[in-house]
Amino acid sequence: MKAERGFTLVEVLVALTVLAAAITVLSQTLGGAADIFNRLESKTQGYQVASDKLVELQVYRQWPNTGTNDDRVERFGQTWRIRTEVSAGPFPDTRRVDIAVGPQPQGEKDWAITYSMASLLGKP
Repeated sequence: MKAERGFTLVEVLVALTVLAAAITVLSQTLGGAADIFNRLESKTQGYQVASDKLVELQVYRQWPNTGTNDDRVERFGQTWRIRTEVSAGPFPDTRRVDIAVGPQPQGEKDWAITYSMASLLGKP
């Protein structure tokens, strides 16, 4: 009579342990990738909101006063807070514009800056 061949209980348990470890590592990797994707999407949206604000300042062709201004806009299904700081530029007849944007959670006063940019505007 031939001896039956197969896996022992120890071999099956080792294989299951290796498989469980691989699944755990894979799920952590996928979770990390999802977090990175969400942060990248938020930064891209923040860039678009900040760019829109800068274009708005350029299109209206008005000489902006120095100081800080906070605005809120609805974009991408959420409220974004825009802080615009205008200061004297490094050259005559220029203004430095610093724009910081971030999502404004509903009902909260605090907000986290997602994207910021700086630019120079010339006197129209």
